[in-house]
Amino acid sequence: MKKPMILLGALAAATAFAAQADEQPVSGAPTQPAAEQMETEEDETSLVEVSLTLDVNSAYVSHNRIFSDTPVAQYDLWMQMNLPEDFGWLAFDVWANQELNKRHSSRVHGNGGRQFGGFGEFDYEIVYGNSLGPVNFTASHLWYTYPRCGWHSQKFWTVGAEYDNEFLVPSVKFFWEYGHDNKPDEAFMFDFALSRGFELTEKLSLTFTSKTTLYTSQYAKYISGGELTDTVFGGWDNGLALNYALTDNISLGAHLNYLYKIDHRVRHARDWDAYSVGSGHSTHDGMLYGGFSASLSF
Repeated sequence: MKKPMILLGALAAATAFAAQADEQPVSGAPTQPAAEQMETEEDETSLVEVSLTLDVNSAYVSHNRIFSDTPVAQYDLWMQMNLPEDFGWLAFDVWANQELNKRHSSRVHGNGGRQFGGFGEFDYEIVYGNSLGPVNFTASHLWYTYPRCGWHSQKFWTVGAEYDNEFLVPSVKFFWEYGHDNKPDEAFMFDFALSRGFELTEKLSLTFTSKTTLYTSQYAKYISGGELTDTVFGGWDNGLALNYALTDNISLGAHLNYLYKIDHRVRHARDWDAYSVGSGHSTHDGMLYGGFSASLSF
């Protein structure tokens, strides 16, 4: 009788275990059906994202060049459409620079002459982005325009890559300027950057950045009016930035940077920097600059 009793006991235990397994999910399994979980993940990423940013800076510095050593306001409108699944995203960006010391009505030209309320530059960019593992790629068409300045517009093709990680984020971006008068076809520049971010509190973050731009010999010659004929680094721009998330959609920030021209030939090239001051050009070995920002995203 022991064997039938053992078999009946084992059968009862198996039946109870099966019933318990039906009532309780296996450890580590999702607590919601797969279809509902997929819908939740899709809802987390909006189809369209828009952000508006206002920066007020003590100077206008771009690609290690000083375009203005007086206060400026810079406006940015970014509109991004997230494509299905693994197709990445597509964005359109509009950027403008306003010289705050040239907002009156007298007839003065330059990078933001007073005829146009200090607005001297409008940039337009169409960007495509996608990721391959931790590497983020971008490709874009960039168009710089300078209304009321007497300068020709500039058109670029760009390609960029960024290695996203928690320690140190390196990135590189290649610029080919293909649409500008008197510019040779070999005129290229490369932006290199390193950044590291820290989350100080739930809403406050700190980011360190280090940037430099490499100009090919033809581009350096083109920018300097023939004074420079070698491949050069434009400078070394290091900075720190604080960002505070006021709400889920509104953030405030502040940054402080120091640009140093590491190549003595760049430091002494009279036409390297594109100043907006009416008294003519001057040179800087370096510049400390900073500003504040406000951003709205939805």
